[in-house]
Amino acid sequence: MRLAINLPNLLLAGVLIVLFPMFTSGQKSVDNYLGLQGQARFDSLEVRQALIRDTADSVTVFADIKQIKDYALKTKDPLFAIFADYLKGAYYLNGKQKKRKNLYEYFLNVQSDFKKLPVGPLTEMFRANLENLLGITAYYERDNTGRIINHFLSADLIYRKIGYEHVLFAGNKLSNLGQYYYDRANDYDISLRYLREAEKYIDKDPIDVQRVLFYRTLAKCLVEKKQYAEAIRYNKLGIAQVRLKKDSVRIGALSGNIGEIFLNHLPNPQQAEPYFLKELQIRSQYSPDGADDIAKVYGNLCLIEGLKNNREKVHLYYTKALNELKVYENSKTPYVVNHALKVIYKNRMVADTLLGDYKSAFHHVRLYNQVIAELNKQELKLVTNEASARYEAENFKLQAELANTQARNSRFWILFISLILLVVVVGAYFAYNYQRLKRNKLAQQLSFEMKEAERLSELDTLKTRFFANISHEFRTPLTLLSGPLSDFSKKYPHEQMFGVMQRNLSRLQNLINQMLDLSKLEAGKMKPQLQQGDLAAFIKHLQASFESLAQSKHIGLIYDKKHYLHIAYFDADKLEKIVTNLLSNAFKFTPEGGIIQVKVRYTDTDFTITVQDSGIGIEQERLPFIFDRFYQVEDRTALKSYTRNYEGTGIGLALVKELVEVLKGKIQVESQVAIGTTFTVTIPTDKTTWEEFITEDPLVMSSHETEKVKHEPLTVISENTPINAIENPTDKEQPILLIIEDNDDLRAYIRSHFELTYQIIEAIDGQDGYEKALASIPDLVICDLMMPRLDGFSFCKLIKSDIRTNHIPVIMLTARAAMEDRLEGLELGADDYLAKPFNTEELQIRVRNLIGIRQSLQQKYSQTIIQPSAPAEDTALSIDEQFLQKLYVIIDRNLQNPDFNTNQFADEVNMTAGQLRRKLKAITNQNIIEFIRHYRLQKAANLLQNKSLNVSDVAYEVGFENLSYFSKIFFEEFGKYPSEWND
Repeated sequence: MRLAINLPNLLLAGVLIVLFPMFTSGQKSVDNYLGLQGQARFDSLEVRQALIRDTADSVTVFADIKQIKDYALKTKDPLFAIFADYLKGAYYLNGKQKKRKNLYEYFLNVQSDFKKLPVGPLTEMFRANLENLLGITAYYERDNTGRIINHFLSADLIYRKIGYEHVLFAGNKLSNLGQYYYDRANDYDISLRYLREAEKYIDKDPIDVQRVLFYRTLAKCLVEKKQYAEAIRYNKLGIAQVRLKKDSVRIGALSGNIGEIFLNHLPNPQQAEPYFLKELQIRSQYSPDGADDIAKVYGNLCLIEGLKNNREKVHLYYTKALNELKVYENSKTPYVVNHALKVIYKNRMVADTLLGDYKSAFHHVRLYNQVIAELNKQELKLVTNEASARYEAENFKLQAELANTQARNSRFWILFISLILLVVVVGAYFAYNYQRLKRNKLAQQLSFEMKEAERLSELDTLKTRFFANISHEFRTPLTLLSGPLSDFSKKYPHEQMFGVMQRNLSRLQNLINQMLDLSKLEAGKMKPQLQQGDLAAFIKHLQASFESLAQSKHIGLIYDKKHYLHIAYFDADKLEKIVTNLLSNAFKFTPEGGIIQVKVRYTDTDFTITVQDSGIGIEQERLPFIFDRFYQVEDRTALKSYTRNYEGTGIGLALVKELVEVLKGKIQVESQVAIGTTFTVTIPTDKTTWEEFITEDPLVMSSHETEKVKHEPLTVISENTPINAIENPTDKEQPILLIIEDNDDLRAYIRSHFELTYQIIEAIDGQDGYEKALASIPDLVICDLMMPRLDGFSFCKLIKSDIRTNHIPVIMLTARAAMEDRLEGLELGADDYLAKPFNTEELQIRVRNLIGIRQSLQQKYSQTIIQPSAPAEDTALSIDEQFLQKLYVIIDRNLQNPDFNTNQFADEVNMTAGQLRRKLKAITNQNIIEFIRHYRLQKAANLLQNKSLNVSDVAYEVGFENLSYFSKIFFEEFGKYPSEWND
């Protein structure tokens, strides 16, 4: 057999050397190769077909194949006729005009015809080639049975008997096996072994595309083996090879592979980005082909933008990635879509974590886990089929060896060996089947759970490490802030703003300390530090520290104030954090007038503390998640708007639970919506439990300390302080400025910059602000966006749709500085939009500018009367002008009525007299009487101009009964008496 093959292949090598330029130039027809003999004729024709396959259309290719078929019929060569059918299927598989539907069945029919031929040297090579092509076809069809590997191993067995050095495209055929074990079996060691073997032959293959695909597969396998420099080198070899052929699509794919190495493994996002952009530029030219690959590129760019902290581009690339996958909505390729979604969701959840958007990150963690679960099911099925296929391949191999033995030995030995092989095969089958069932069961139970736990742990570690690093970086600037601030507060003890700054700085430090505690817990570096002391006194101190907060918020704090002595072993620092976090959480969610009750029970071995509040409660479906890091309970209505009823970070309860676990305790929670929530913590305090952690120095509390609260009382600005008590109504000519802000400190800070030049009215939320705006008709409103009850957008919409207040300028303050938020605010009528943190000088300038604009309009409207217009022309008038025109119509109806007064006027426009006065003052800088008188005098001037009436008639016509008074005010208005008006 080997000798029979060698001679034709030596002939083929010489033919290829001579004819290869002819193949590429396309100058020779099929006739030039039909005259060759043996394997050389088959190989030369297959090389010709492979070279023209990517560029020639089906008409040209099939004309050649028809010529081959006619020659086979003419020479009565059945193998050559089947070879023509083989070439036709190969074109449908990899040619320019692919047609892969039902192609596997087509090749099975070719194989069926082939099996009818007698065995010979040429048929063995053709049988191997046919098995290889069947494997490739099944691979493209994403067959989940064992057929793919069965065909590949069957071909490999024959090729090895012949010798790969005699096989056409040997490198490509070994590369197919490597590709299968990489992509389907995920066995990177076996894959690399086949690919390294293929590397010996790949340079001899005359098809450039096959070398490119080999370099790409080898590079991906090297990435899995963590040989990143080698992987980059082979990708660049592939790019160099592709550029020779000007195949831009493959340049894009290889560029993307390099980008993924730099992004995910080195990591170097700056170096990765140009490769992704190059890939995107190239692939987009061929969309929607390869839409899943384009989606992955967008997913990688999404992660890079997250590293750059660019929230808008993260959302943009994420949206584009999902849009690309819409082409697969009705397709039967869930495996392709799930692989793309795995990359997209993973990159989005990491980007959201880097941006601090933990709700979105948690959402994409769940989506990512769903995709992983689906892929695991598919991969598990694939592994099962692969195992079955390996068994069938080994069985086939044994049968082949048996057939060779039968040809060399007697019937006795044949029977003996057959019986031995039968016993081995049956035993191996049952042993393998038992192991397979056992392995599959374990895989289903453990593999998925381990992967899920590993991925979630990786994400949790990433978040904790990130915040730990940020927290540490904050410590130096916080120190530089707290020191000078303390000095200034001592130097200027009467300056209240220093207290506000110190309070917020202290809050920031507490949040940072909590994040550092989470980091230590994650790293396992936080250990209990037990001391012996009076636990009852310690707990009493912690409870007493919240009394001032309870009084300021008008919440009843109930706890046992009697003095007990209970000596126990406890960690003071961790216990303080647990109790203060639970009490702070209770105060946060308990409304004014509510009750918080603390109960403590002591035993010889442990103590139990129960914190019960009458707050808003927690829905049952959310209770399992409240101890998760960064999880926050929000109202369902708040999730659909910008309303945020409660501040917080989602760290406190997570820290409490982990501290309780460090102290070998347990925590339970019970809650009912609108009734309240109860937290119960039990922690051991006996010496036996903590013997190895007890420090030498006991925690001793003096009698003086027992009467002193350990912590400084919480200082707050009471929300119940009457707003009127802090307003500045001293100068009635000053413009009125309404400040709407739910944060007491920020509201006071804004007030401090305007209180000398404006009358200040304060509101604690949008609803309160709207009510005060209606009552006082301010000259300008400064409004926050995210507030309880009524957010800034809703407030602005109400103000601008109400005729009593639609003239009031509104400046919106918000931390949401995205363009869509700005546009939404401006569309709803906001006159200006300022992002937090803002510069106070800029805010003052914008306020002055808007007040100045209103004063310019006042001057305009006080000197000009807006004449009534047709309804179609009303749209050309401003809102103020339409309002003034309406007032003029009302005055016209009552022009001759000398008793027409301010109350009647206000009733006509559905306002109070005070509201109408404030609105007219804001628009025209005139009060109601001045406005009516001005209009009447203008009408009188017009009547006198026409000379149709005398002075006394004009006076009565416009509502003046006293002629001398009319003449006096007419002179004050125009500088002339009525009798002189026409002179």
